[in-house]
Amino acid sequence: MKALFLAPQPFFRDRGTPIRTLRQLEKITAMGHRVDLLCYPFGTHVEMPGLRIIRSPRAPGIRDVAIGPSMAKVPMDILMLWRAWRLCRKERYDVIQAVEEAAFFGAILARRFGCRFVYNLDSHLSDQLLFTGFLTEGVILRIVERMERRTLRRADYAVTVGPMISGLVRALAPSTAVIQLEDAPFNERFEEDREGAARLRDELAIGDAPVALYAGNFKGYQGLDILAYAAGVVARQRPDIRIVLAGGAPRDVARIRALTDEVGAARTCVFAGRRPASEMAAFTSMARVFLVPRSRGTNPPLKLYPAMQSGRPIVATRVPSNTQILDDSCAFLADPEPEAFAREILRAFGDAQESARRADEARRRLQAHYSLADFYGKVAGLYEALEHKVRGQ
Repeated sequence: MKALFLAPQPFFRDRGTPIRTLRQLEKITAMGHRVDLLCYPFGTHVEMPGLRIIRSPRAPGIRDVAIGPSMAKVPMDILMLWRAWRLCRKERYDVIQAVEEAAFFGAILARRFGCRFVYNLDSHLSDQLLFTGFLTEGVILRIVERMERRTLRRADYAVTVGPMISGLVRALAPSTAVIQLEDAPFNERFEEDREGAARLRDELAIGDAPVALYAGNFKGYQGLDILAYAAGVVARQRPDIRIVLAGGAPRDVARIRALTDEVGAARTCVFAGRRPASEMAAFTSMARVFLVPRSRGTNPPLKLYPAMQSGRPIVATRVPSNTQILDDSCAFLADPEPEAFAREILRAFGDAQESARRADEARRRLQAHYSLADFYGKVAGLYEALEHKVRGQ
């Protein structure tokens, strides 16, 4: 089969949705299918047999597109639609698979050109607009909700990231088949990088201090304010602990750094800046505890899966994005407020036996339900079903 994969993001980037897209492409092309990936004109090139990367035109004045909703995406998506239309007129695709808002025009193109259609819900778009603060109410939000519902009902398959979004799809579009494709760790097993960890300890000047690690962007829904205030509590009770924060745009880092200074956690919190994915094994090897302080959202964060694989205890907030995957048997869960989160951080460091037990349960759960092999197997099942539908036409 030949597929058009619409990904309205920079590709490739070391972050959630592009990583998820790359993994799907790896399996689809390994099955012998040919894929044209249409994405934004930003990111690094990827060579893969069976894959052709096509970049949409660059909108004047836009040099990049950040994570999450933004006004920059509006002209970029219009240009992507124009390029997708031209591709569909020129090529003969069997399948159009579209991520997030690209599904709105992907569904129209699939109907116009007689393709099977797959809607990738890497997040619930209208909910994302709400919790990121991009839209809070009004006509535009209602239009987006209506477009989501209509697009879902046109899809042959909806590919979701977890139970909450799967339930939403079944409620809005009962006749659409759901493939629940949870993320997975980067490799089949975690390999310690003790040499890299020692190098990081020297670079960050933290010596042999016990480390709690946060890795990710610094957007509002990630709960960095909760973590900053919690760090103030940790600093008073366990001044030996270091909370290392890897990631974040400079402006966002400056805001959280100022907040940690204000609460007396300037020494406790160490800001490592944006780091390449190649260093994540070293950061993980350095850490004794993983931190996931999310405050909002419905899609499980990708970082949960490598954290579960690593054998380190996880301290996470008790919000739907986390509790779809974690519970009290495999993580230290806290209400999304600073005192509770600090209490669980201190507990994870203070009770070695319980930390080891929960970390072992997290790793067992990952191996049983969220392995890389499971991920590839679900993608294979989707494309086998699509091929059967295409051949049956």
